[in-house]
Order: sequence, then C-alpha cells, then structure tokens
Amino acid sequence: MDKYKKLRKIGRTFSLIVGAALAALLFTGCLFSPPEEEPVEPPPVMNSPVNVLKTIEIAYNQGNINYYKGALSENFVFYFDPDDVGQTPPNGSKYVIPESWTYTEDWDATQRMFANAYSISLTIPTAGVGEPDPEATTYKAENISIKLLVMIDEVNGFIADTGYCDFEFEEYQNETGADRWRLRKWWDRTATQ
Repeated sequence: MDKYKKLRKIGRTFSLIVGAALAALLFTGCLFSPPEEEPVEPPPVMNSPVNVLKTIEIAYNQGNINYYKGALSENFVFYFDPDDVGQTPPNGSKYVIPESWTYTEDWDATQRMFANAYSISLTIPTAGVGEPDPEATTYKAENISIKLLVMIDEVNGFIADTGYCDFEFEEYQNETGADRWRLRKWWDRTATQ
C-alpha cells in the first residue's frame, strides 16, 4: 500500500491525466527505464468499432504507436472535455489545453507519452459499444467508460478510474478492398461526470 501512496487519483479527466503526463514527458528524453517486456498481443482485425477500440487499448498497453495510428482516420480529431479547455495540467506546465487535437497532434503527443511513460494501462470495456447497421458507413458509440493509469515512474502516476467518452467511427476500404472501421472522433467527457 505504501508503494502507491504517491499515486494521484484524478477523477476530473482523461485529458488532464494525459495532459499532465504529456506535459511532464513531452519535452524530455526517456527518463525512466521501461518495465519488463510483456508478450506482444497483435491487434484484432478492425472489422468493427469494437475491434477498433480493442486495438486502441492494445496500443496504449503495449506503447505501440503503429497500432494506434492504424486505428485512426486521417481526419481524426480528439476533443478535450469543455471543462478542461483553457486549463493547465497540475504540474506547473505552461501548456494550455486546447479545444481539440488533429490526427497529427494527437498521435505525436501519444507517441511521446508511449516513449516516455514508465507504464500505461488503458481499459475500455466494449460491452456497451454495440454494432452499426449493416448499411452504415459511420457509427457513434456514446457513454463508453474508460480506465487509464499512466505511471511516470515506479510510484508516481495519474489515474482515471471512472469516466466516459464518446467515439465516432467510419467505415473504409483498406488496400486489399476489405471493409474496415477506424476512429474518426473521440470526445473526452470525463470532467463533466
């Protein structure tokens, strides 16, 4: 229990958690040794919105930016919780949380987080995601819970153990002509819970 005394519980937001972790890690080199290697789990075929979220979960847990980028539309936008926009992370950083991040801004920040965090654990229960109609080319899943733990060293980290996000997916054809899904929009709503 003492080992985790310094673990901060932040119920406000996924974005402040990621923002704080990113602010602490974005502009630094690799400060901490990563934990021992775990077996690599390949992502599922992204033939459904559920599998897109499973791929994102695997990407975060393995720190695999290629899995993450592969799950995102080129038009991807991450929307920060409106309650967080204009705020600064709680570590003295001068970074101001914007309204949104584009595809490039998001995966660049995520890549830096993957490279510099001691460990990351993301859980996205997909039971409530549902399935799109067979003819649909877009699909929105709302009020999907997330659980995120970003450790910056062995005892210090940021946790969101409750929170909800909305996700919008789009269908596309991959290079072989197969129908696949990817994430087009991600709304963080964890601060307004």
